Amino acid sequence: MTKKNKLDATTFCKLLDVFGEDAARQTLDDVNEGRCSAETLEKYLYTDETKEEYSARLKNNEYEDFE
Repeated sequence: MTKKNKLDATTFCKLLDVFGEDAARQTLDDVNEGRCSAETLEKYLYTDETKEEYSARLKNNEYEDFE
């Protein structure tokens, strides 16, 4: 049986970009197991830009170099 992640893709990508794969996976596990809430994580993760701004940046600019 697969478990549902309690962290959305945008927040996971932000963790991955800022802290790297290992930290992002560990944080995902922490949220899924209830040691940290997604809301608390987002409160401290999105200080320089909003979640919506980060998501738009990903969609519009972040990966243009790969085309």
